[in-house]
Amino acid sequence: MIVYAVVSRQSDAAILCEYSTDNLSGNAPQCTAALLEHLRDHPNILKKGDLKTLRHSNKASSDFFSQFLQACTVAITTAEEMDLGTVEEYFFHLWHQEEIFYCCLSDDKDPRHQKVNFAFLQAISHDFGAKYSQRKIRNANSYAFDKDFKRILRSTMHHYNIRRKELIREDNVQIDHLMTKVEDLKSVMGRNLTLLLERDEHLDNLMNTASKARQDSMVFKRKSVKARRQMEMKSYKIWFLICFSILIFLYFIIMSACGFRFEQCRSNSYD
Repeated sequence: MIVYAVVSRQSDAAILCEYSTDNLSGNAPQCTAALLEHLRDHPNILKKGDLKTLRHSNKASSDFFSQFLQACTVAITTAEEMDLGTVEEYFFHLWHQEEIFYCCLSDDKDPRHQKVNFAFLQAISHDFGAKYSQRKIRNANSYAFDKDFKRILRSTMHHYNIRRKELIREDNVQIDHLMTKVEDLKSVMGRNLTLLLERDEHLDNLMNTASKARQDSMVFKRKSVKARRQMEMKSYKIWFLICFSILIFLYFIIMSACGFRFEQCRSNSYD
């Protein structure tokens, strides 16, 4: 569950508003302030628009948080863990939006619960940005909005803590709905791909048919040229035969009139 939330200005790490539940004890506000100052001095850790979860463990470790949070003795307890005593690790959930750091502290190890915590930060960001202008935020003193905005922090934190399981189910339903859309999209893409493949196959068939038709046309052209030449040769032969027949016919006519050796025609010409 969320046990502490804070809204801070990026430029000077000034805390503008904070709220903690009764389940929080120790120096969590001081540790969070130190974290925000570190983020102010190292802007590359949390850039604008980033959502990050940073973990700190009370166990011995050499990570960054153990170096500057060694004095942190935050005791986060929930109803389920009351008999187990102090929780040994906790999580800073951070969102950098519009020159503002939104941060909440929780004991949620489950990523699904941490996702709910980020939804809480986004809801706080929406309410805070709608309530205060950028000019008013830039000119505000530390804790300037604490009295006015704390009730929104309290009610929103309560909402996200008591409806956590319901929000997770709703998120799962949305995920299932999105997955259904993805599956539908995959099915449509599959059908489109099948149609594309079929179209490519048809195109290949058309290309093969066109290629075959082109080859057939070339063969037909060669055969037509050959046939035309043959027809021309036949035509020449026919004309030759006609001319030859005419000459033979004229020869026989002349021979019948003048004799086989044309004696009669020569004798007549002598007379």
